[in-house]
Amino acid sequence: MTVGWLGVVLMMSPVVVLLAVARNEARRREMRSATVELRVDEFGARRVLADGREEVVEWGELTEVEVVTAQRGPHGRYGGVVVLAGDSARGCLVPLDRIEDTGLVEQLQLLPGFDSQRLIEALGRKAPSRSTVWERAT
Repeated sequence: MTVGWLGVVLMMSPVVVLLAVARNEARRREMRSATVELRVDEFGARRVLADGREEVVEWGELTEVEVVTAQRGPHGRYGGVVVLAGDSARGCLVPLDRIEDTGLVEQLQLLPGFDSQRLIEALGRKAPSRSTVWERAT
């Protein structure tokens, strides 16, 4: 029994539909997680996402600063993020294309023991990479 072109089309259509649904879901996730407001000041960092979620961390509760470089995924379009980690419930992601205009680097330089050279090296690493550039002394 031979399957004609119509049979092939009928067999492939569910695959095409599933791919389209997955692509639309990825677009919706990206739209919901878009940054609509980002503030870095002497108190800490705050990012508001398009779906209303907020990420907040104060400098006094900061435990770690990490640089994640990316070419793909949710952070790929802006090269990655700086992860400002507080406790398990608080933290903030700063897109790499926003670290200068937000004043993040200047604020990080005020952290005790912060080494700007480690930040520069982490930002220059080929994606994908993940580098801890500062940790609070215990």
